[in-house]
Amino acid sequence: MTRPAVTFRSVLLQDAAVGHLRRSLARNRVAQTYLFTGSPSVGKGLTALAFAATLQCLESGVTDQNALPEACGGCLSCRRIAAGSHPDVTTVTVQGNDIRIDQVRRLQELAVLQPNMGRWRIFIIDPADRLNDYSANSLLKILEEAPPRAIFILLAESPERVLPTVRSRSEQVVFRTPSHEEARRALADASGKPAAQAARCYALAGGAFGTAWRLLEAGVPEAAGVMGLRAAHVAYLEALLAGGAATRARLEAAPSLEAALQELEAARSRVDPGLAAALHAFTRGLVVGVGLPAAFPILFTRLFLEAVESVRKDLKKEVDALIAKQKQAYSPGLLKEIEDQCGAAVSGWAGRQPASLLESLLRWYEDAYHHGFIEDDACLLNLDRKDDIMAVTAARGPAFIHARLQLLHHGLELLRRFVQPALVLEHVLTDIGGPST
Repeated sequence: MTRPAVTFRSVLLQDAAVGHLRRSLARNRVAQTYLFTGSPSVGKGLTALAFAATLQCLESGVTDQNALPEACGGCLSCRRIAAGSHPDVTTVTVQGNDIRIDQVRRLQELAVLQPNMGRWRIFIIDPADRLNDYSANSLLKILEEAPPRAIFILLAESPERVLPTVRSRSEQVVFRTPSHEEARRALADASGKPAAQAARCYALAGGAFGTAWRLLEAGVPEAAGVMGLRAAHVAYLEALLAGGAATRARLEAAPSLEAALQELEAARSRVDPGLAAALHAFTRGLVVGVGLPAAFPILFTRLFLEAVESVRKDLKKEVDALIAKQKQAYSPGLLKEIEDQCGAAVSGWAGRQPASLLESLLRWYEDAYHHGFIEDDACLLNLDRKDDIMAVTAARGPAFIHARLQLLHHGLELLRRFVQPALVLEHVLTDIGGPST
């Protein structure tokens, strides 16, 4: 499947947000700071790039007075933005757990420079709700003193997670969360794939539209028969290790440390169809099971965290080998900076895995909860597993399911507060499993 061009036309299900930006461009009313808010993977990042592409397009210019501005998608500037290599479009993202103050200071150095290739210096901060107190205050100072040809686009799930003084200086653009039915239909229509395949990818993606699109691009195997919990947890751990081995192979082939860093940063958001399917099957087994052996939460948690740590160590070892092989080509300061960034990217991937597990469990229980109150199959995320959801709803009841939702939300909050993942997972799995039968 061909990846959509980075244009407003490629943004699906966000007509209001896109229309607002295009009308602003048509009136030549471009704000210096934008705050895009909405759920993960609804199109905020793609819209930010489409906005940047339209601003920088070398072939822009609308002859029809009723038309709205749009990037051509084919000029050098548009191609460079699509490839992530435009010299005047910079994306700042998480290193480790936060966006750090040194990243924002680097942004400040770039903001005062004249545009190199385009008409603007554009900075996309994603996610802006991961700015810490120091970097957020440093960004505020930049926004107050920025030159007129600098544009800042901040992406966040909720405006409340952004420093109020930064929020007050921003033009807010809200991105809606489409219904499951809308998203499935749009995926099938835009990709040309069968509706069942689009629905499966959407379920494996946990309802994240952009992730589902990338799964459709990557190609997901047909759903296998129902897998027992024992086989499912083994397959999940094997998929984790296999994904780590694939990333390590790509690192080994990296021609430079910069390329290795790009590979590691991409690994944090790369879609792994095998891992997505294995995680989905495992969490389904946890939800539909009537009980777990008493030792399972402790044993699985240990094996799971050992697998994640094994991948982390292997990736770090490969980075160390690359540094040893190429260190003569870099100054000590740059070498240390790249090494730190690689370490943060590896740690970020490892830290993401426990949360992904709990989020997948959460989606199943949300389906069960909604099914208990809304007699509409279209509201289900895991539509192909409707029978499982009906059985869980009938057997457990709304009070039980609501308690599990609270448990999972609390577990995710503890992970965000950096409580030891072993403690969180053991507690959640013990409560999820209930008494052994």
